[in-house]
Amino acid sequence: MEIEPGRCYERPCAIVRTSDGREYAIPVFDHLHADPQFGFPHKHYHIDGRFYMEPRMGHEYRLHAGHTSAVIRPGNETPKFLRIETRILPCVQTQTGLTFPETPTKSQSDNLERYEQWYASYIGKSCAGKRCPHFGTEMLDKDGRLVCPMHELTADPDTMRVVARYSK
Repeated sequence: MEIEPGRCYERPCAIVRTSDGREYAIPVFDHLHADPQFGFPHKHYHIDGRFYMEPRMGHEYRLHAGHTSAVIRPGNETPKFLRIETRILPCVQTQTGLTFPETPTKSQSDNLERYEQWYASYIGKSCAGKRCPHFGTEMLDKDGRLVCPMHELTADPDTMRVVARYSK
């Protein structure tokens, strides 16, 4: 689905409650999953930073230009995950996805190494229909490539195949 900033769309949202009792809607990709293959065994939802989020929650989830390293984990207490529900939200930008730490800790470095190995196992796989071969998430156009907003798998739009992350 092509989205356009300024227009409103129905989006799945994680409804969370902060310690002061306020509830907020966080736009997410509605695919609850875990990533034990790269050191994250906890079930979670990825944040969809293309859509409006209250500034307080943008700060809480370290959202920058639609990208974040944070996820929504059911079972977390702060903020407390309540449910998934559909809301109508304005699109504020066309890009979203994961960010990776610039100076990772030892644990993060180990997980990033596992991520790189996982990513390499997808190189050459088909992205037919602009769908990621991992979970079938719609891939987004970014800098002349197709990029999965959940785990950053990147494809060549001409061949519709996953390519190395930093190839041009």
